[in-house]
Amino acid sequence: MSVNANIRQVVVLAGGRGERLRPLTDNLPKPMVPVNGVPFLDYLIESIRLNKIEKILFLLGYKSDQVIQRYGVEVGGMKVEYSVGDVNDQTGKRLQEAYSKLDENFLLIYGDTFWPFEIGPMIESYNRNETKVSMTVFTNTEGTGEYGFENNVCVAWNGLVQLYDPSRSNSNNNGMDIGYFIVDKTVIPENDNSNFSFQEDLLPLLIQKKDVNSFLTDEQYYYITSVGNLSKFQKIVLEKEFQPVSFVNQ
Repeated sequence: MSVNANIRQVVVLAGGRGERLRPLTDNLPKPMVPVNGVPFLDYLIESIRLNKIEKILFLLGYKSDQVIQRYGVEVGGMKVEYSVGDVNDQTGKRLQEAYSKLDENFLLIYGDTFWPFEIGPMIESYNRNETKVSMTVFTNTEGTGEYGFENNVCVAWNGLVQLYDPSRSNSNNNGMDIGYFIVDKTVIPENDNSNFSFQEDLLPLLIQKKDVNSFLTDEQYYYITSVGNLSKFQKIVLEKEFQPVSFVNQ
């Protein structure tokens, strides 16, 4: 049961190869691709800092040294830790290998998605419910999700997530997973050494147990999953005046 969770840690999934961003990712890990002259991660980290989070844990794989060299042990006044796995590790395995470094409750985010979040309402929603995972779901009423009007999540009337559907084929889907989860550490299999996915293997099991609630949002999210999407985000950053994290006095 999720009662009185307090989020002090953000865990960032940032280990994949970023095949759809090639050739940019031939020499860079995907979260480090430049957005108006600075790495995408700089903007993501600043959004985390604005929420007064105390620490960040990066789950790395592909070209991990570049992330470690840039951010070191502290950035934006936040403590930084790393867990480095194999390039071919899936998201669940990355979490399992970092188990000892995870807080009791943490915010899990994708390293290629930007959403100007506010942690307070997310925590309040999480603490009202009796599920161990909260999935942030974009309502996508205007078809501004990554795949237009195609959605990959079905949310029931009571807020429980009924289906996670990566194929986006179910006609009952009514929202998009944007990669911002509040997670109770105990849902991560501590001793599972298989190469499993958090989204495609673990989430369906938790949904079946009615252990995944939704945090619905109309606030637009952004993503750098392809060269075209990266170009769009660069323009959004200028329009919205999103700022990168400052390295001054570090």
